[in-house]
Amino acid sequence: MASGDLEANGSHTRAAAYLLTAIALLGLMEVGVKTLTESLSVGQILWARFFFHLVAAWPIFMVLGIRSIARTERPVLQCVRSLLQLLATLGVFLALAHAPLAEAISIHYLSPLIVTALSLPLLGERATLGRWLAVVAGFAGVLIILRPGFEGAQWGASFALVSAVAYALFQITTRTLGFTDRPWTTMFYTPLVGAAVASLVVPFVWIVPTPAQWLILVSLGVLAGVAHYMLIKAFQYGEASGLQPYNYIHIVWASVLGIIFFGAFPGFWTLIGAALIVGGGLFVFYRDARALRSR
Repeated sequence: MASGDLEANGSHTRAAAYLLTAIALLGLMEVGVKTLTESLSVGQILWARFFFHLVAAWPIFMVLGIRSIARTERPVLQCVRSLLQLLATLGVFLALAHAPLAEAISIHYLSPLIVTALSLPLLGERATLGRWLAVVAGFAGVLIILRPGFEGAQWGASFALVSAVAYALFQITTRTLGFTDRPWTTMFYTPLVGAAVASLVVPFVWIVPTPAQWLILVSLGVLAGVAHYMLIKAFQYGEASGLQPYNYIHIVWASVLGIIFFGAFPGFWTLIGAALIVGGGLFVFYRDARALRSR
């Protein structure tokens, strides 16, 4: 195997590891969000996710130098990306308020199909046949979960669909910015823009939290901040279209967390759909790894 192939294989493995770590952290954050939506407004939960993300990361920003990390080659794209993240997060939070955890996240993961479709015209990346098959398999799994009778199929599905489109565009812009800006620069703008915009709304929807709820609100920002950095690193090392199948593992993780924290056992069709989704992700991983080893 040529040294270039070894390097490509290593980069892909690192990208997948970063992405899976982000997924694990985001799942825990979503448990907190769903818990809080029972008594607090989605608007203030959204504000807490970005504000405490900014607070937790600010000491690091200070050490790195605010002027240094705020310097970007593409300031407009940084702001657009941050707003897309805000919209995607709002969609997920609203979906979690109206649908079970696993099902809400499943609908959200229509986004990989959108990313793969847009990676060629926007990023110039070519998706292999194996990647397309994995994405289609995952999409079929989502459709199985969204069978007639799905209890969150109205408002929850609508919010998750908005989130899916916004998140797909967010990942595309993340990949684009990875060519020009450092990860810390991108991480700086996301909580800054998100907290600023959310702060304009939160006074009108504020409900006084209990001490326990404050603890969860703060944890949302910390978990989101670390996960966000992992996502940036993932798309720095790997192609957007190649990483999409791994995102489907988020659905399985959401199902496990739903059982642990809410006693929400996925139904038969949810399990079938999840199996198809995960199967697609594993297929593309082993196929790509095998192709690299054989070169």
